[in-house]
Amino acid sequence: MNPDGQFILLRNHSLFKQLTYKECSQLNIVSGFMSPKKNDYVYFDKFSHDRLYFLKKGYIKIGYYDEQGNEVVREILKSGDIFGQIGLERYDNEGEFARAIKGDASICSFTIEDFEAILQKRPDLAISFTKLVGLKFKKLQNRLSNIVYKDVKHRLLDFFITFSESNNLTQQDKIEVSNYLTHADIASLIGSTRQTVTTLINRMEEDGVLLFDRKRIIIPSLAQLKRYEFAR
Repeated sequence: MNPDGQFILLRNHSLFKQLTYKECSQLNIVSGFMSPKKNDYVYFDKFSHDRLYFLKKGYIKIGYYDEQGNEVVREILKSGDIFGQIGLERYDNEGEFARAIKGDASICSFTIEDFEAILQKRPDLAISFTKLVGLKFKKLQNRLSNIVYKDVKHRLLDFFITFSESNNLTQQDKIEVSNYLTHADIASLIGSTRQTVTTLINRMEEDGVLLFDRKRIIIPSLAQLKRYEFAR
């Protein structure tokens, strides 16, 4: 993509829509623009985390590998999300990876140093950024609270309800969305095992409150899902 196209892509993001062309140039996005293909890593090297990333298009998996080499998923991000050094601290994401999933992605990235220079000149941007970060931490806090205080059945139900809300699908009772999740992804996100999640999803499908396959997720009735209780 040419530089003008990259500037347009950046300014289409809700956080940066008020930036001038000059301010966009100061973020050096020409060198920071990325178009990872499906399964490409955005970053992996634990010694290179000095950047902030804004996802314009696609899906990104954030996670790490445990001592046994198993993948542990922390977040699944979609268009509009931010990741990387969101606390503006250098090198505090040791061991974390970010990888494009489902398909290709479009990402703008900047060094923390360049971004901080813009924030100092644009207090309105700093406020908007703080709100985005606050919302992100609130979601993570709610997920942790669910893991601590709710059983796996209710965590799974909450996951699909929150999933619907995050995809702005609550205005209609029937929900259908392209699937970018696996059973293993969901298990990591709700603090369970893949086998347990698979068993519970199968029960939900048998009871007619969910259809889950590799291509799509369908919730026939969100209202029914909210009232649903596992019978066994």
